[in-house]
Amino acid sequence: MSYTAYLRSIKSELQRTDKTQKSLRLKTIIEQFGYQRRSQSFIDNFNTALGELGLCANPCLDLYIPLDTKIAISIKGVEPINKIAESESISVKLQEAISVKHDFFYYLFDFGSEQEYERFQACLDSHQPVGIFLIPQVEDFFSDTVVKIFNYELIRKYQYGGYNSIPKAATRKIPTSLASDQECDDEQENPISDANIFQFHRSTMTSIILGNTGLELLDSEKFDRQFEQISLSANKYNSEQLFILFHCPSVLEIQAHQQEDALGYLVDRVASKIPFTFTLRCKYPNEASLEHKEEVYAHFRLLLELPYYQIEEDDASLRDYFVDLQKAQIQAESQLLLKIKPEHFYSLKWQQESKEYIYLKYFAIKTLESLGYELSNIGCEVELTSKDEETSDEDTSDDYEEYQSEIIEVYVKNQVVVEIETLKYQEFQDNNLFLDPLKRVLRQSKVWPNKLESLWLVIPGFEIARNYYQLKKAKEILEYKLSGYYGDRFQVVIMAPDYEKHQLVPVSFDSIEYPSFGYGVKKPSLLQTYPVTNRVKEFKLDFSQVKGLNEEKDKLDKLLKLQSKGHKGSIGGILFYGLPGCGKTLLANAFANESGRYFFKFSPADIVSVWIGQSQKNIRDIFAQAKKKAPSVLFIDELDSIGFNRNEDNAHTDQKATINQLLIELNNLQNSDVIVIAATNYLSGIDSALKRSGRLDWKIPIFPPSQVERIELFIHYLSKIDMNQLVNFEMLAEKSMKFTSSDIELVCREVRNAILLEEISSALTTSDVITYINNLQDGGLSLNQEQVKEFVEECKRMSVKNPKLETLKLEWALY
Repeated sequence: MSYTAYLRSIKSELQRTDKTQKSLRLKTIIEQFGYQRRSQSFIDNFNTALGELGLCANPCLDLYIPLDTKIAISIKGVEPINKIAESESISVKLQEAISVKHDFFYYLFDFGSEQEYERFQACLDSHQPVGIFLIPQVEDFFSDTVVKIFNYELIRKYQYGGYNSIPKAATRKIPTSLASDQECDDEQENPISDANIFQFHRSTMTSIILGNTGLELLDSEKFDRQFEQISLSANKYNSEQLFILFHCPSVLEIQAHQQEDALGYLVDRVASKIPFTFTLRCKYPNEASLEHKEEVYAHFRLLLELPYYQIEEDDASLRDYFVDLQKAQIQAESQLLLKIKPEHFYSLKWQQESKEYIYLKYFAIKTLESLGYELSNIGCEVELTSKDEETSDEDTSDDYEEYQSEIIEVYVKNQVVVEIETLKYQEFQDNNLFLDPLKRVLRQSKVWPNKLESLWLVIPGFEIARNYYQLKKAKEILEYKLSGYYGDRFQVVIMAPDYEKHQLVPVSFDSIEYPSFGYGVKKPSLLQTYPVTNRVKEFKLDFSQVKGLNEEKDKLDKLLKLQSKGHKGSIGGILFYGLPGCGKTLLANAFANESGRYFFKFSPADIVSVWIGQSQKNIRDIFAQAKKKAPSVLFIDELDSIGFNRNEDNAHTDQKATINQLLIELNNLQNSDVIVIAATNYLSGIDSALKRSGRLDWKIPIFPPSQVERIELFIHYLSKIDMNQLVNFEMLAEKSMKFTSSDIELVCREVRNAILLEEISSALTTSDVITYINNLQDGGLSLNQEQVKEFVEECKRMSVKNPKLETLKLEWALY
C-alpha cells in the first residue's frame, strides 16, 4: 500500500464519520507498510504525503519518538470538539447501568459446550490448580493477553484482600539439551511453591507435541520432570489459585504434522495430575477476523475498573488495549489520594481494611453526594441495632444476644444501605461471591429501617467481570427476599468502581443468559469436533512416497506382517548400513508411518556433551521418551560416531560409558513397544556388541538407486513442477550414473529454482535437466570411489545376495 492511498483512506474516514482525528501507534503505522524499523526516507515520504493531502500529525513523525507513541492524524484547520463536562456526564452515566458482557474467554475460545465454559469459569475462582492449553488456529495473538489477565486478577485479589505479598509468575524455561550439570542444578533450585502462574512457552510445547529429534526428546524429558515438580507442589499446596499455561503450536501445524493424537495424549497426561485441565481452541485465525471486539473491550474496561475509559487509538490490538488500560488504572489509583477533598476524607472511617476497600467507601460517599444527598447525611461505619423479637424469623440464629448490632459501611438514613463485598471480609469462609453476600446481607437486613429505598452491593470490577452468573443470581434472590419486606419499589443495585471518575456505577446483567445445563456426551476428538478454516492437506510419508529401495522395502514389509499378527518382540532392532545419501532416514520414517508409530530420531550431535556423564544421561532420557510415546520408532543416525569399537586406542572412559549406556537401553526394550532402527555408513566401525543378536538383529544394506530406480526418482521429483515438460527420463537415468537419491533430489531442486528465477521460461526439456546433472558431476557427487569400494567389501563379508551389488560394481568399475 502506498503512503498516499493509506492516508487518503484515513482522511475519507474522518470526513465520513465527522471525527476530528484518528489516533494510531507509530509501530502500527510502520507495520501497515510491512516494515519493522523506520528510516529517514520512510519519515520523509510519510510527512510529504500528509502535507499533500492536507493532513497533519501530532506529534510530528521523526526518528526519535518511541514506537509506542500515539500519533493523532487530523485534517488541517478542523478544531477538536470539546468533551462534555465531567460533572454533567456523571449524572447521565448513573442513570443507565453498564451492561455486563461475557468475558474475554467466552468470545475468543471454543469450549465445545456452555457447560464446559461454565466449568472453566467456576474453576478460575476456585482454590484448585488449573491447567490451560492455549491452541491458536493460525496466529497466536492472544496468549500474552491471557497471561496479563490472570496476573492482573491475582494481584487485585491480593490487594483487595489486604495481603502484603503479591503473587508471582514463573516461566518454566527448558534449558538446552547440552546444559551442564551446574545449569541443571540452577534450574532445579528455582522455587515454585510461591508462584501462581507457570508458563510453558510455545517453543517448548512445539518440541513436546511436534518434535521428533533427539534435542526435542530431551526437551520433552525435561518438561516431564518440571511438570511433575509443579503438579506435586500444586496438589500439596493448593490454598491459593494457581495456573499452568501451555502455549501450544497452532492447529494448522498440529494437523500438518499429523500430531492430533500426540496433543490428546499430552492433555490426558496433564489432566491425570491436574484434574481441572481445559483445552482452549481459538475461534479465529488472526486478530483481524475477531468478532465481538467491542464486547471484549467492554469486558477489559470493567475488569480494570475503568468502565468509561476512552482510548484514543482506533482499532487497537487486544494487547495494546489491555496495556493502555493497565497504565491508566495504575495512574488513576496512584493519584486518587491526592484528589480526595478534605471534607470527603474527614467523612471516611476505617480500621484494618485494605486501601482498596477504603477507596470503595470513598467512591460510595462521592456517588451519593453527586446524586443529591447532603454529605452531612451520609454516614460511614454506622452501627445499627435492633431487638431480636422485632427481627427474628427463620434465619435467626439460635445463639443470639438481646440486641443484634451490625456495622453498615456507608449509610443514608432510612434511604440507602451500601454493602461493600471484597475477598477479605468473608466471615462464613465459603469463599464464594454467590453465597457470602446472601448470608451477610440477609443477616444485616435485620437491623435496617422499615422505609429503606435501596441496597447498593459494591463489588470489585474484576469480580463482576468474572462471576456474572453468580452475581446475577444473587441479585435475583436478594430482590425476591427483600422486596417482600420493603415493597416492590425497593431496589438491589450492584455497583462497580470507576477509578477514573472516583464513582460507583450500576451494572446490569440483562444481556447475560444462564447456561442451558443440558449436559451431553463430549466427543473424544480434540481437534476434529470444531471445523478449522484453511485446514492443511494431510501428507503421509509411506513406502509409496519412497522411490527406489524396492528390495529394502520388501524386507521391512515382512516385519510389518509379523507386527500385524501381534508378534511385537519378533526382532530386537534393525541396522541400516550403506552409502550416504541413499535414503536411510527417509526409509525409517516411512516404515514408522506404515506401522502406525511415532517417528523419533537422534544423532551424536544431539547427545554428546563435554560434561562427564551427561551423554549417558541424554541417552537414558531419549529412550525414556521413546517408551512414553510408544508405539514408536527410534532412529539412531550415524551410529558409528557413538557406537564405535570400544577397543580402539583413542576411546576414553566417558565414550566407553556412553556405548555401555546405549547397550543397556537396547537391552531394556523387550517389554516396550519401541523399535530401534540404527543407520551407519561404516558397518566395520561399529562395536561388535551392538551388532550381535538380540540388539540390532536385522542388518539391511541400503544401495544407491539402480537405473530403473533413478527413472522413478526423476519422475517423482519433476512431477511436482507445474510446467510443460518434454523430458526423456531414460536418458536422464543414463546420464546420472553414480548418483544417489539425494543427488537426484538436488538436481530437481535446482531445476525448480531455475524455473522460479525464469531462467527456464518455456517448456522443461531433457537438455535443461542434463545441464544441472553435469553441473553436479563437476561440482562433486555424494559418493567417491573409496567409499563405494569399502561398502562393496562389507557386503562381501556379510554375504549379501542382491542384484544391486553387481550393478554397483559395474557402474563404479570395481571388478
